[in-house]
Amino acid sequence: MEDFLELARERKTTYNFGEKQVSEKDVAKILEVARWAPSCTNSQPWNFIIVRDKGTIGELMSTANYGDFHTNPPLIIAIVLRGDLCAGEGHACFRGKDSSVHDSYMSCGIAASHMALEAEDIGINSCIVTPEQNKVKRILKVKENDAVPLLVGIGYQTKNAFQKKRERRPIGESVSYESFGKGNGKDSIKVKR
Repeated sequence: MEDFLELARERKTTYNFGEKQVSEKDVAKILEVARWAPSCTNSQPWNFIIVRDKGTIGELMSTANYGDFHTNPPLIIAIVLRGDLCAGEGHACFRGKDSSVHDSYMSCGIAASHMALEAEDIGINSCIVTPEQNKVKRILKVKENDAVPLLVGIGYQTKNAFQKKRERRPIGESVSYESFGKGNGKDSIKVKR
């Protein structure tokens, strides 16, 4: 097993994709990792739509927030949040009225993250974008009670592609103890590199 911290550091959003196609074998591996993403009460509230048609990909990317910063990937995996799998009595861990909705969206986000990290691990690039719901649901023929929270673009980055600077605040600026803003972790958290 590779060092996960190193994998997380290497994975980045791809803004410029080339034409090279992703093999069916690699798509299957990416989907298998997403299938094993954790979900509340193991509800697995997702359906994955594989889109390779260039016209449809263009339409989907035009619905995405910040989609104008991207060239279109050769493959999109749309994550559909199925309404029938994220509500009801089967969710025994819920105490609040809206937990099933929030936890189901979170589950889809974890599946997207798994896809992006697996793609990186096998040498494929990715981006995760948020589409405008009415448009994306029409394009993909998704039911009214379902949602498409995320699109995962998969492909290979072009040479000399645009890339935002990747940096993070020091961990001590992102950590509090016992309550928000209480103390900081500057001196107590050490991350081995």
